[in-house]
Amino acid sequence: MKIIIESPDLKISSSLEEFVINKVSKLKRLHQKIISAEVTLEMEVKKTKEMVKCSIILNIPGKDEYVKSSSEIFEDAILKAVVAAQRRLQIRKTQKIVNRKSVLKEKSK
Repeated sequence: MKIIIESPDLKISSSLEEFVINKVSKLKRLHQKIISAEVTLEMEVKKTKEMVKCSIILNIPGKDEYVKSSSEIFEDAILKAVVAAQRRLQIRKTQKIVNRKSVLKEKSK
C-alpha cells in the first residue's frame, strides 16, 4: 500500500510522518486490496482556536473511502481519522458478506 502525506501550508516533522505511516499502514489488515492512502493535514484557525484537520482517502477497487476528522492536536486528529476509516472498512466488509449470502440464497431457490 502506498501512503501519500500532504500538508499544503505546513512542514511536518519526520516523527509525525512516521506516526502517520505507522497508523495508516494498519488499515491494510482490514482490507487487502487497498491501493493507496492519501492523508491530508491542514491547520484551520477558528476565532481563538487552532484546529487540525486530517482527511484520509483510501483508494480501493470499486468505491473509494473518504474520512475526515479534526482536533486541536495532530496525533489526535490522525487517530480519529484512522478509527473512522477502520469503521468504514468494517462496514464495507460486512456489506460484502451480506450481499454474498443474499446471492447464494437466490441461487439455491
